[in-house]
Amino acid sequence: MNVFTRTVKTTNHKKQVLIVGGGLAGLTTAESLARNYSDRFEISLLEAKRTTGGRAGSFQESKTGGTVDYCQHVAMGCCTNFLGLLQRQGLDSQLHRYTRLKFFHPEHPVSTFTPSRWLPAPFHLMPALSNLRYLDRSQRRQIKHALLRLFRTSSEDLGDLLAEPWLEAQGQDKTTIGDFWSVIVVSALGESIDRVSLAAVRKVFVDGFAAAHGASDVLVPKLPLADLIGRQLTVAIEQLGVVVKTGQVVRQVSSEKEIAMADGRVLAADHVVVAVPWHVVNDLVPSGAVEKLESLAVAPASPISGLHLWFDRQITDLPHAVLVGTVAQWVFRQPWVDGKTSAGFYYQVVISASQSARCLPRQELIEIVLRELRHAFPEAQSAKLVQSKVVTDPKSVFSITPQFEELRPPSRTRLPWLHLAGDWVATGWPATMESAVISGRMAAASVVQSEFGDNLEVEAGLPRNWLTRCLIKP
Repeated sequence: MNVFTRTVKTTNHKKQVLIVGGGLAGLTTAESLARNYSDRFEISLLEAKRTTGGRAGSFQESKTGGTVDYCQHVAMGCCTNFLGLLQRQGLDSQLHRYTRLKFFHPEHPVSTFTPSRWLPAPFHLMPALSNLRYLDRSQRRQIKHALLRLFRTSSEDLGDLLAEPWLEAQGQDKTTIGDFWSVIVVSALGESIDRVSLAAVRKVFVDGFAAAHGASDVLVPKLPLADLIGRQLTVAIEQLGVVVKTGQVVRQVSSEKEIAMADGRVLAADHVVVAVPWHVVNDLVPSGAVEKLESLAVAPASPISGLHLWFDRQITDLPHAVLVGTVAQWVFRQPWVDGKTSAGFYYQVVISASQSARCLPRQELIEIVLRELRHAFPEAQSAKLVQSKVVTDPKSVFSITPQFEELRPPSRTRLPWLHLAGDWVATGWPATMESAVISGRMAAASVVQSEFGDNLEVEAGLPRNWLTRCLIKP
């Protein structure tokens, strides 16, 4: 689907668009503009690191020489913009799609979460909910009651409510909140249930998982993110005519459209898209260009930790599993290696909202997780840990509190030539790859609307609420 329909005549003069930041938001901005307006814009993308991809990246493990993702990224079936981006570049085949999830609770048998193929959405999730064997009938009734209330309440009516107090008011006991709501919310939103916005929770359940058949499917990259995003996606976007330069550190964007580089160069452009994390954008853009940006820059973050573990033997043949009631939350088997690597059998344990876990000494955290894995997977009991590495990003995602939601800006700024992209922009989604891609499309729409004004005709297929957010005039 084309985002824009061109209604202006082609000229020989192309306007210069410079994108600062080579994460998914910046790459999507470049792809949207190049795919639809290559005859109107010269597009350049500057990335400070040696590779593109931003937080969706990988590192070379020194002892094994293998490529390992900093933290396992997954998409859901509801991430239609992210999946569409890969599909347009012929990369959608690089994702494994899983239609069922295994839930492991230390005190109950394994549960299989499988949505119905026959019931219409959102009722197709009801059998899957009933299959969670660690929930009793009373807890299932509680959950269904709260979900019904969420479906019947619009996001606008939820205001600045927090999730946990609202759930308690709906009759959810602490065990139900901990073993169901918190498991889903922490994984999807990267923040604990007592801090997240209720509107964000509704977004995940109503607009996300329950929206359609396949929306709750899990999609896992078949290759390292550095290859999928940093190489293959980037090369495909370059083939659209975008100039991508890495190792380019931008110090400041001035109100005169001048971009000051760390090496002393000064660049100029007709439009600048700043696609960097929320906590550094205030250091780059001109003062007063974006309302409340100072508050946004100091807004709290939520850490995510990845425990990279190599064993001397396989501990489970499952591609992934959800752990309930434990410090470990997700376990992933390396999807692009079939069997043993040079260092052993690799697994990654992901802990979102890891404030408490990262306060533990490294070895203590590893020992706790090992006990949990050995309890969940019998094969792990005889496995020897050969090597381990703990990677924590203290600012992995923004803490999606009601206060942060109020601070999220549109793509359009007070300067008609300056635009914003990033998962923190007002996309309506939490800090996900989907939000980053949506923000890139919004930034591209903002550039085109600013350049062409009333001559821009938007295709009816583009959801209006996304475009409205990016075209709000300050």
